[in-house]
Amino acid sequence: MSNWTIKHNSFQSIYRHPFGALPVTSSLTLQLAVDTTESNYQVYLHLILEKEDKEEILLMHRNVVNNSNHLFTVHATMPDQSQLVWYYFEVKYRDVSFFYGRKNKIESGEGAIYQSLPPAWQITVYKKDAQVPKWWKHAIIYQIFPDRFYRHGRIDMKKASKHALIHAHWDDEPIYIRDHDGNVIRWDFFGGNLKGIIEKLDYIRSLGVSVIYLNPIFEAESNHRYDTGNYHKIDPLLGTMEDMEQLIKAAKERNIEIMLDGVFNHTGNNSLYFNQKGEYSSVGAYQSSDSPYINWYAFYDYPNHYKSWWGIDTLPTLQIRNDAVQQFLVDAPDSVIQFWQSNGIHHWRLDVVDELTDNFVRKIKKQLKSINPNAVLLGEVWEDASNKIAYGKRRDYLLGDTLDSVMHYPLRTMLFDFFTGKSDAYRFVNQYMTIAEHYPKQHFYATMNLLSSHDVERMATLLDDSLPTVFKSQEREDIVNKQIQALSLFLFVLPGVPSIYYGDEVGITGGKDPANRHPYPWGKEDNDRLEWFRKIAKIRNNHHALRTGNWQITSIDAEIIIFERYIQSNADVFGAVAKNDHFILIVNTHFTDEKEVTLPYVDRTDWYNVLEEKASDKRIQLAPMSCHLFVQQD
Repeated sequence: MSNWTIKHNSFQSIYRHPFGALPVTSSLTLQLAVDTTESNYQVYLHLILEKEDKEEILLMHRNVVNNSNHLFTVHATMPDQSQLVWYYFEVKYRDVSFFYGRKNKIESGEGAIYQSLPPAWQITVYKKDAQVPKWWKHAIIYQIFPDRFYRHGRIDMKKASKHALIHAHWDDEPIYIRDHDGNVIRWDFFGGNLKGIIEKLDYIRSLGVSVIYLNPIFEAESNHRYDTGNYHKIDPLLGTMEDMEQLIKAAKERNIEIMLDGVFNHTGNNSLYFNQKGEYSSVGAYQSSDSPYINWYAFYDYPNHYKSWWGIDTLPTLQIRNDAVQQFLVDAPDSVIQFWQSNGIHHWRLDVVDELTDNFVRKIKKQLKSINPNAVLLGEVWEDASNKIAYGKRRDYLLGDTLDSVMHYPLRTMLFDFFTGKSDAYRFVNQYMTIAEHYPKQHFYATMNLLSSHDVERMATLLDDSLPTVFKSQEREDIVNKQIQALSLFLFVLPGVPSIYYGDEVGITGGKDPANRHPYPWGKEDNDRLEWFRKIAKIRNNHHALRTGNWQITSIDAEIIIFERYIQSNADVFGAVAKNDHFILIVNTHFTDEKEVTLPYVDRTDWYNVLEEKASDKRIQLAPMSCHLFVQQD
């Protein structure tokens, strides 16, 4: 096809307008540029409506630019049902056809010519009335692994499980005690509790936090408590219902919301419902086929062989489609969701949401919103949530009636790949634009943006492990400190809800579980890093533009990105009244090279260096592995 030059880039408004996801029944204009000396050819748009299993083929209108350059245009109307729509182009020339589709199967943007059916561009078509609560888009999250944050008072050993190992020293290393088959036989506990969180609320608020996301707090055998023993009871080592009520009240007084971890795919084998170890007074599903819970679980060979999460026999899977299970979890007046709603809990993070059904997620969301329209439902999703396929089914996470938000693990991967040199600025921009194109605006501004969590390595450890071995001791430490500053500032400037995993703000290190769940080092904090996090949180919270302002991203070279946030005409991207503002973030991720850049718009704008608190020159020197934030001066 040497005599054909064809171009369509879904990121550019000349080719696709408007950008990104669209509400149902909205209009879209697509254009394809063709440069060829050939004549007598036609160009068609193929639209694939995924849920309707339907394809539409539209003839594109030819606009002559000059003798060889033509711009083909088509106006399409999105379907009235929320779904993914895919598109590619076909050129019919003489008696043959060839195609033009997405150049990269995973990332969007540019296209390429194909002789057979090509990868298609995605359009996320969502419900028109889809809204994410406004307050959430302005929030900062603090994630707490309850056993490891702070212990108020002494541990009451009588409240500990007989399977527990209680650490005598708060600064011990977390461990797993396993048998010869690798099964955990003793769970180690440090004794962090709800009263400890209450005692440290002012500290948490000093980080600009408005949401505390708690890993599971219900009674369970393990320290992580993802093996629920009783959904209606606080784990005794953590405290009481009275403690929980006091936490909610004290947090509310500081404008902090509480989000719980909903583990609804499975229970613990040592639970009120399964009761394999006979430690509950109930007749569990494991104990008798006449148990009221017998149909909550799937047994292959009763009672010892049953369906469990990832084959882990301590986590028997709930039959989520079973009506009795749904009544227990959501529908009944004393269900898990309604019980905790009546006790002041309105926000949930759904553990392993891929294991649940979309209809069940919808049911949870409907119940939450019926009591509190500002309730937030967050899902654990590790991939692009707009097109996730789980168990052979496309998930509806971002179509408007399921999740409000998702954990943005793809962003975490993109950021660390860029900052550690695994990818470059050009790749990062393309990946970021792809997510922005796929996610509806309401969801794009609501993602939980994280650098660490209980399921992945701590950011400091990951960065240090990724550094080339040529860097030694103090030099490594200096580079990692600069990386953390740049990464965290980037996180707090990006659209979405930044999340701090407890202790990241004071220098906790740790690889994968259990090392990433080390107790908070009270009295041994890295205070410089703590003040940095307080500083960037304050900057974000003080400026509407850094939360719901518009944005633009540009790569200057392989190591430099410029990210802009701005508000014009006194309105943010959702039409809310907001002060005009314009920020520019610049990061240089090169380990050793200093670089010079000219600030944008210097012919008409004066810039102020926010971090250095002084007016900026038009040309600036970027130290190796550095970040800079500028705001337009009035």
